[in-house]
Amino acid sequence: MSRQRFALPGLFIVGLLTSASLSAQSADTVSTERARSAPTFTVYFENDVFANTDRHYTNGVKLSWLSADLTSWGQTGWRQSFLNALPFVNRPEGQKNFGVALGQNIYTPQNISASVPDPKDRPYAGWSYLEFAFISKTPAIADTISIQLGIVGPHSYAEETQRIVHEWIDSTHPRGWDHQLHDEPGVNLIYERRWRLYARTLANVLGLDLVPHAGASLGNVQTYANAGGTLRLGLNLPSDFGVQLARPGSIGGTPADDLDPRVALDRNFSLFVFTAADGRAVGRDIFLDGNTFRSSPSVDKEPFVADLSAGVGLIAGRWQFTFTEVARTREFKTERESHDDFGSVTVSRAF
Repeated sequence: MSRQRFALPGLFIVGLLTSASLSAQSADTVSTERARSAPTFTVYFENDVFANTDRHYTNGVKLSWLSADLTSWGQTGWRQSFLNALPFVNRPEGQKNFGVALGQNIYTPQNISASVPDPKDRPYAGWSYLEFAFISKTPAIADTISIQLGIVGPHSYAEETQRIVHEWIDSTHPRGWDHQLHDEPGVNLIYERRWRLYARTLANVLGLDLVPHAGASLGNVQTYANAGGTLRLGLNLPSDFGVQLARPGSIGGTPADDLDPRVALDRNFSLFVFTAADGRAVGRDIFLDGNTFRSSPSVDKEPFVADLSAGVGLIAGRWQFTFTEVARTREFKTERESHDDFGSVTVSRAF
């Protein structure tokens, strides 16, 4: 990836170091009434066509719905007992949101024209899943617990999706799907915590915030521990926890308080830039390790993988649009390139 693509992070660091004079907004004095009643629908679309390539993690689509605040839903009876029993995320002073998502990821080797794929390249694989999430948050901290249930293999219908799309855009016909991973039910249990540690504004308009995160996934599809952060700079920053990729645990974001331009009475526009990083210590990745209980194509994975990204976001009324350019480090030892590039687009609406 060229230096120009990541010129923004340097500007952000300078902005962070020189922002001591910016004034903090006190979360204790900000209303959350409208934010609590704003569910959000989000569409994620990720593809390497944005980087003019067609390999490895080549496509991801995710549709998610995140509910309005459910605090009043759990005031009495079995519902209160259920909420009280949830670990980590049962913060009494915060908001509680339930999320559901439907997604599909597609993985291919670099040469999709070959009928017999290179055994040293990553296998063909698809992953189609449902995800259910519970989120507890305040304006300063958010905890997410989610579970993904799905299937890897022919019944993920990734082959059909790629063939249809490639026919639409008159692209290379993929020929090696007969060698994809076998059908295997998949389960991932995900936990992640995000902090909005540094949120400052100048003249209540120009804003800067820092959103670190840390978490883990456990399952037969993906097992890893991860950590990273997002730095944003712009006009009327949304009071959420940053832009996320369509990865486990991402379920969209509802406003955390009534300063968010999606629900604020005195502002309905935001324009911002951001940079982000996420590092993962990988214990298992079925898309590289192969099927759990059957012999299948596989490659030796790298134990540590990082995503570096930069992008731009726009809020107009209740709508939010973001574009992210992502560079992902080598995921397996015989990978020819030093990294893969892809783009991520999100479109969301708060109701």
